Amino acid sequence: MSEPRKNHLNIDGGQGRKDDHVVASYKPIPESDTGFRTSKSNLSKSKEKVSAEEEKLLEKEEEAKITTRVDMADAKYVVGDHRNGDAKIELDANKRQFSGLTKEELMKYADDPFWVRLRWFMFIMFWALWLCMLAGAIAIIVRAPKCAPPPPKTWFEKGPLVDMSSVDNFENLESELPLLQNSQVQGIFTYVCKDTYEVLENPGCLQQFKDFVTKAKKYSIKVIVDLTANFVSKSHAWFALSENRSAKYDNYFIWAKGGDYDEAGKPQVPNNWVSTMDTPAWSWSEQRREFYLHQYGEDQPDLNFTNPEVVRQFDKVLKLWMEAGADGIRLHKARQLVVNASLADEVADAGSGIARDATHSQYQFWRHRHTSDQPALEPLLAHWAYLVDHTAPATGAGETVFTLAEERRPELFLLRHNLTSLRPPSAAPVHVSNAAEVVVRLRNLLPYWPAIQLVDEEEANEELSSLALLLPAAPVVDISQLGVDNNTTYSSHFSQMAAMRQDSSIEQGLYSIAAVPAQNSTNKLIACARWKSGHTGYAAVYNPNLEEARANLTSLSTVPSSLTIHHVSLNVKLYTNYTNNVAVNSDDVLVPPKSTVVLSYVPKTTVEN
Repeated sequence: MSEPRKNHLNIDGGQGRKDDHVVASYKPIPESDTGFRTSKSNLSKSKEKVSAEEEKLLEKEEEAKITTRVDMADAKYVVGDHRNGDAKIELDANKRQFSGLTKEELMKYADDPFWVRLRWFMFIMFWALWLCMLAGAIAIIVRAPKCAPPPPKTWFEKGPLVDMSSVDNFENLESELPLLQNSQVQGIFTYVCKDTYEVLENPGCLQQFKDFVTKAKKYSIKVIVDLTANFVSKSHAWFALSENRSAKYDNYFIWAKGGDYDEAGKPQVPNNWVSTMDTPAWSWSEQRREFYLHQYGEDQPDLNFTNPEVVRQFDKVLKLWMEAGADGIRLHKARQLVVNASLADEVADAGSGIARDATHSQYQFWRHRHTSDQPALEPLLAHWAYLVDHTAPATGAGETVFTLAEERRPELFLLRHNLTSLRPPSAAPVHVSNAAEVVVRLRNLLPYWPAIQLVDEEEANEELSSLALLLPAAPVVDISQLGVDNNTTYSSHFSQMAAMRQDSSIEQGLYSIAAVPAQNSTNKLIACARWKSGHTGYAAVYNPNLEEARANLTSLSTVPSSLTIHHVSLNVKLYTNYTNNVAVNSDDVLVPPKSTVVLSYVPKTTVEN
């Protein structure tokens, strides 16, 4: 008889092998096991039958949990033979994952009207939003504020301007018009009537001016009128009426009672003021029994510009000239228009501008704190600047000149930094002798783009104008600097240099000015470099000395090691054999005495001045 097989309970997660044959058998449960129960409470012993060690084991068994990576919900229970209780559990290890709708299921919704409309709505919304974003981006690019271009220079800022105040009649002015046009001159300064207030009573001078302006316009030349508002002649009717204390004219001039009487019984002058003629600034009127002020000649009594009636008289003069066709006004001696009403004594000038050998009877000895640059002068100039600009044909466009003929330093616009009424601000003539001193002065002036005239100790020369035309300023030149050769044909040198004023590097570019050294010499030369990013740079080198010099331009930050001769005058060409477009080294530029060499180059950097 074969041995009966033991009971087997197969609980692995896979399928049992086909060759396994389970034979059911029965074994009686012993009577001692009749206390077996299926409940959890019956699986443990009673407390009175459990030792301390066994109780600890049971506590740990209660806490223990069986963990498995198999989800018991996926288990399948298979009962074998119900007679012996055999069973096995099958686990689906390859349970199928959800993979979305099938094609058949999806097609049920593809043609559904609701989903069709939704798809079209989302499709249209996508492209509509995309187009809106595109339009918004374009609008931002188009409407976003751009970097404002620099304002274009006015005609008087471009220049050049020619000072023709020494020409004393219209016939001589007319004869110079072809030369002025050929030299590309923008405007001229000229005295028209010697007595500023003459036009109020004698329109003859004004009519001659109108005829001249008509001819000047044909040559594209603008005319700026020089005026002196400070005084009238002692023979003028206004002075006679004021001397007689006529009601309207009583305060037209500056009158003052004398002080104590001298030993001869004559009244002493009111204060220590000295005229520009190095004489006392006060003269006695026997008719009025008072002193009248004259900062210039004794026969030129000063008008009282604290009197509104006097201001209105000059307003009329300005309107007449502007309505007659003037393109601007330049005032002479304007800084002495207003004096201190207290008539206080002047104090000696202890500054560097005083002449060392001046005495108390000379104008240069005093500081002139009470006779010039008074606070009331600024609003007076602003009033006239507005009047001139708003009487012009292009009202309020800022295209008219209103400036001063400065005679001494420091200039008014440097003393009054808030003085914005001058178009353009004007500098006193710059004497070009010592290169280092000239460079220091130009560095103070050039940030304001002023009207500047460079003058030499000798007569004005064409070479000096070449430097002036490259400066960031309104160049003022003399008629003699335009240059005419022996055949009376016009010199092309000045006109070619004047044409450079239209170049972007000159009109809107940066600048650097320096006193550069000469090789094997202690002499200095004046060099000005002009450049703008993306444009050709230019440099002008002027030699103020009486001997030739080889300039070293390496101290100019934008100048490369090699430059090109851009333009030279006939004199420089004969002296140096330089011709246009010849390359030269930046540390060896030959410059003849009292001459200018103009070069061009590619800027190596855009370093600002």
